[in-house]
Amino acid sequence: MSSYRIQIRSEGKYYDGIIKANNDAEALQQFKLKLNNGEIAAQDEDFYNKNRVFISYEELKDGTTEVDIGETSVGVQVGGSGVTTR
Repeated sequence: MSSYRIQIRSEGKYYDGIIKANNDAEALQQFKLKLNNGEIAAQDEDFYNKNRVFISYEELKDGTTEVDIGETSVGVQVGGSGVTTR
């Protein structure tokens, strides 16, 4: 059994939850049940287009997402400049 993080943006609302399931299809079905039972609350969000539905899901390793939040020393350049002047 794996953990899945599912995020849905629809009609100005944002839904986010972590579900344990055997596969992604089962995870989406369980997420739907939790939505219908009121276990996952909607948050207001005006950033995305209200006329579209965005659904994303990812399988989690050890129940967490893979984000490297390591420390960076002072003065390290993060990205290239977008505009240069002469």
